[in-house]
Amino acid sequence: MGDSADDHERLDEEAVASIRAGLARALASDAFSAAPQLSAFLSFVVERTLEGRSAELKGYTIAVEALGRPADFDPQADPIVRVEAGRLRRALTQYYAGDGQDDPVRMSMPVGGYVPAFEFVAPGAGAEGQEAEAGEEEAGEGEDVAVLADPAARRWPAAALAGLGCALLALLVWYLEPFGRHPAPQAPGSPPVRAAATAHAPSSDMIQTVAVAIAAPRVPEDPRIADALRRVSEAFVDVMARFDDIVIVKAPAPGEAAPKDVDYVFEISSVSTGGVLEGFGRLRAAKDGRIVWTTSATRPAGEELQDQDLADIGRRVGTRLAEPFGIIHADFRQNGTSTAMQCIFQALDYRRFLTAEKRNATRECLAKLVERDPEFYPAWAQLAMLGAEEAAAGPEADRRAMLDSALSAALVAMRLAPSGARAQQAMMDVLFLRGTTGDAIKAGREALNRNPYDPDVMADLGSVYVRLNRPAEGLPLLQRAVMLSPGRPPSYDFYAYLAAYLTGAKRLSETYAAVLAADSTPCSLLGQALQAATNGDSAKRDAALQELGKRIPRFAADPYLYLTRKGFTAELAQRIVADLGLPVP
Repeated sequence: MGDSADDHERLDEEAVASIRAGLARALASDAFSAAPQLSAFLSFVVERTLEGRSAELKGYTIAVEALGRPADFDPQADPIVRVEAGRLRRALTQYYAGDGQDDPVRMSMPVGGYVPAFEFVAPGAGAEGQEAEAGEEEAGEGEDVAVLADPAARRWPAAALAGLGCALLALLVWYLEPFGRHPAPQAPGSPPVRAAATAHAPSSDMIQTVAVAIAAPRVPEDPRIADALRRVSEAFVDVMARFDDIVIVKAPAPGEAAPKDVDYVFEISSVSTGGVLEGFGRLRAAKDGRIVWTTSATRPAGEELQDQDLADIGRRVGTRLAEPFGIIHADFRQNGTSTAMQCIFQALDYRRFLTAEKRNATRECLAKLVERDPEFYPAWAQLAMLGAEEAAAGPEADRRAMLDSALSAALVAMRLAPSGARAQQAMMDVLFLRGTTGDAIKAGREALNRNPYDPDVMADLGSVYVRLNRPAEGLPLLQRAVMLSPGRPPSYDFYAYLAAYLTGAKRLSETYAAVLAADSTPCSLLGQALQAATNGDSAKRDAALQELGKRIPRFAADPYLYLTRKGFTAELAQRIVADLGLPVP
């Protein structure tokens, strides 16, 4: 075990890296991967401590910034932080008794406060201390009690604001699971959303996003089942309405027919037979009646229908349909009739391929779209994100002008849709490349707060953390984004790979590397080269680098400059270049 080191001044870079790697391994374990509240709690207190701000770890701060409680939260009236602290101690005990038994860094949170302690131990050491802490009485939690000193332990305090992101992003799974499994928490602190009443709700003469009706055409006779359908529908509407740059939601009363002025109808029904309750969901195209997608779930009819279970189902299915690379996107880009929304989906699809031809076509259609309807905020948001990407890849002489233009587009998007998550995401992308990283992260976290179900926001914010050399904060976001979006662009997997690679999560990095191996976009080629270098396969590394150089001549000329222009810190860019076996500037 290391010496005692409670003061931040004695913190060294190697120890910080070890602690963050240990945090990433813990968050990827079974004990935490299915527990978003605990992941949020642990990430927040560890990172805030490493930043030297452990004095801020009070019940109110944790509740509001990590667990998503509103600003008027009263820690005296609501014991959520004390309850979650007890669960966290038990989860750490479970982790170090199982998956983490050989982890060289042990994290704990001594009873009496919320400041974590870190202990460096020999591999295989027991976790008796964790068990003792987890078993102590929780009722006397105090916020101002000092961390219990252990002269044989080495402690440091922790650095970042990934807590809220982690809490919100673990809410969903892309497939519909049986009723009652893996209940996800409500989206605390998120702004209320009304169906068919988003910030940019268009008038009849304006361009509209894809219109979807949520309908329950047959009301069950059993009032209990009818109420369950209503609650699922409410959660479903809330989730889909948050994707206001893609869909507008209409919700007729149960038993009423779906309105005719929609592109899709999602019909919800249920039946109870033989002691089994089965719920069905069916997405059909309103124009021609095509069945686009179906799903179902079952559970024993006699089991109690919990509100949280029902809300969880609605959220999962809503996300699966409405996320930027989801079911509606996949169908509409082939069968939709709106040229405006075809253009928005074209802008999203550009990120799958990243070719100059597709970029030019995307910019042209977006420019025509904002000229046709200057009030259509999704086009401005996509223009801003495209402009940021062009500035990162374009000539240095044009970079400032490009970023200024992108910033103007982002500001228009925010003016038109002040509650829109995509506008905040666009602002994050632009501010990050302009070098105002604090404001960029703030915008990204606000985007996630406004739509905690959007994997694209999760992946984008996660990539920002990774490029800032804060991979432990980015990895949980990226893992959730990958899980929620089967049709995702390769950048999700690349940044997830890089986060795992930087935190020393070898098996996890190999999993993402296997996905990148089948792709030929620039980020995938870079990931292939890094993995080949890690494996000592110089032939594969050189082949990937050669192909990357053909695709991106700027990388071949100066890989360090290429990476820093994309927002990678100088330290991280140097490490990547060195790990590739290339000359370090």
